Amino acid sequence: MRKYFFPLFVLAILIGTSCQPKVNVENEKEAIMAVLQEESDGLKSMDKGRIFATHIQDSEEVRLELGVYGYNTYQGWDEIKSLLGDYVEGGQPLEMENSKENVILKVTGNSAWLTCDNVWKMNNGDAGEGFSNIQIVFLEKVKGEWKISFTAYYSKPVGVPGINEEFK
Repeated sequence: MRKYFFPLFVLAILIGTSCQPKVNVENEKEAIMAVLQEESDGLKSMDKGRIFATHIQDSEEVRLELGVYGYNTYQGWDEIKSLLGDYVEGGQPLEMENSKENVILKVTGNSAWLTCDNVWKMNNGDAGEGFSNIQIVFLEKVKGEWKISFTAYYSKPVGVPGINEEFK
C-alpha cells in the first residue's frame, strides 16, 4: 500500500490543480480597458452614475493627483465621490476624446495594475488642443467585475523636449 501512496498523492495534486479555472489574461485586459474607457466616457458626458459605477466605493479607495504645484490625496469613497460629484455637477459635456496610450498592464488573479499616457484631445480637429498626463490605476475584481481601487495622475513636465510637444 505504501508504494502506491506517493503516486496517488501526486495524481490527486495534479487533478486538483488542473480543475482550477483558467484565467484568460487577454480577456481580463480587455475588460479592464473597457472599465477605464467607461470612466472616461462618463466624465465626457458628465454622468456621475457612469463614473461612480467604475469604482470600488470603499473606505480604502485612493486617488492621488500630482501636479506642477503639488499634490492632493483623496482617501475613501466619500472623499472621492465628493470630488468627482462636485466636478460633474453643473458641468457641460466635454468636447474631447480620451485615449490610453503606451499601456503597461498586469493582471494577477483578482487584482491588476496599469500605467499609461492618459491623452485628451479636442474634437474640433485642432491637434494642438488637449493635454496628456500619466495615469496609474489599481483595480480589483469584485463579483466578476473590475473596479478601480486606486488612481494616480501625474502631470508631465512642461518644456522638456519630447514631452507634451503635441499640445504646445
